[in-house]
Amino acid sequence: MNDQKLNDGNLQKLNDEKLFDGEMTIAEYVGLDKQELYNIARKGFQLVETGQLEEAKIIYEGLVAADPYDSVFHCQLGGIYFKQKDFEGAFDEYNASIRYNLANVDALAGRGELYLMQEKYEAGIEDLRKAVENDPQRTKKSSMRARGLLLSLRDAFEKSNTEVNGT
Repeated sequence: MNDQKLNDGNLQKLNDEKLFDGEMTIAEYVGLDKQELYNIARKGFQLVETGQLEEAKIIYEGLVAADPYDSVFHCQLGGIYFKQKDFEGAFDEYNASIRYNLANVDALAGRGELYLMQEKYEAGIEDLRKAVENDPQRTKKSSMRARGLLLSLRDAFEKSNTEVNGT
């Protein structure tokens, strides 16, 4: 029994060190697996869908803290910030999301929209283009929105060129 306490104490100390050194997430430290985290995320998503953004934000901020390497959690938090018009927070979260998953369609589309809002058209178009490319079956609302924005930009450019050239 005494040996077990000693082993448990050493394991706890090792886990403490791993947590503080960034080798372990808070979720791993407290014993939450990915499935449990995604169950919590589903509840947060339901709150977003019903317009309860403050409550959803609390959940996703907790999920990001618990597993800061999960692209989906960052993306969802970015989407909440976007809806709340916290564009700087949204941009930071979309960047983090893309850092952990270069092909995250939702984060690329969201960041692309933010770039356009900042009149950083090349970066915005590039992100929107990547969002569309990463969802060739058009299964995500965000890639459909990105495609629509790209088509609108193309049409506006063509119209502007026609007016300038007089044709």
